[in-house]
Amino acid sequence: MSQCFSRWLRAFLVVGAFVAPPIFAASPADQPVFVGQGFHADWAADRAYIDKLVRDSNPRYEANKRLVLDFEAALEHAQTVKEGEPGDFDAVVHKYLTADYMQYDPLFPPGRDGLLGFFKMVQKSGDRVSHPPVMVFAQGDMVALTMMRPPLPDPADKSRTYTGYRIAIWKICGDRICAHWGPDLKEAR
Repeated sequence: MSQCFSRWLRAFLVVGAFVAPPIFAASPADQPVFVGQGFHADWAADRAYIDKLVRDSNPRYEANKRLVLDFEAALEHAQTVKEGEPGDFDAVVHKYLTADYMQYDPLFPPGRDGLLGFFKMVQKSGDRVSHPPVMVFAQGDMVALTMMRPPLPDPADKSRTYTGYRIAIWKICGDRICAHWGPDLKEAR
């Protein structure tokens, strides 16, 4: 991992630790724009919501954020079964990811084809491969995305739930996504 990327990731994680759960994105004046709170189940169809999240005073950063959110929205649509037929993960993966796509999250299989197989496996299990985005940052060719998971059961109190978040970092190469980093750790089998 490059020293520049390491510094950027540390800064993102420190800033992210102090950002409250309200959903925001950088405005043209680089001030937070609050676009809602809570779980947004239909976010992928809400273009105004996505437009607010990607808004940025830097056109390159806005385009990079839009690419990542368009990819996530396409995944959301692809995992929806309509008239008994699942969506087309193949088309999504080939449209948004480079042929030499690199996966740096240890729970995901390597490469574009590995990720495609993983998406199909998750879809068959009934789980979701995408979650509502709540904030997105861009710097250079990197985009960091925080997504809200559905309410999870609280292990300390089975009568309650809590909100969990997933952070993904994407590298953009031209007009496609070429790499992904995530927070996952390997589990003992």
